[in-house]
Amino acid sequence: MIAIYRKVSEGIYTQYHDDDQEDGFLPITTTYDGTLGETTETLLYVKNDNELFYYTDISVTPIAKRDPDDVSFEATGHGVKVRVGETRPTEAEWDTVDYGAAITLDDLGASGEADVNSALPFWCRVECPAGATADNRENVVLRLSFTEDVV
Repeated sequence: MIAIYRKVSEGIYTQYHDDDQEDGFLPITTTYDGTLGETTETLLYVKNDNELFYYTDISVTPIAKRDPDDVSFEATGHGVKVRVGETRPTEAEWDTVDYGAAITLDDLGASGEADVNSALPFWCRVECPAGATADNRENVVLRLSFTEDVV
């Protein structure tokens, strides 16, 4: 099955999940000092662990399950961005990314061939504004979308 992973060490990945997750959603749980504001950047990977399937049309979208402003930054100052690549983006590169915009990743495998060795990297950036009220924000999730085909 295709899923989002964190890299533990070279060649070793652990699935990034929450036991209470809904199908297709990966909750982002972050904790910040709201007085100062803070930004967290996490390198994640999309990976297939099933040799019976290959995946196309892969995308990752940050969404808010309750309040769209929790992703867009516009009203609350909170925001989420995702960007393809393994190298940490610079501030200038993050500035070119829209809050809440989806990213598209390469295919994992093809007709007649699964790919369980590749890990498609992307960065997830969560921003909390200075002066924010103390809060546990669990409204934002990553939606992993794809087309699954039998090898």
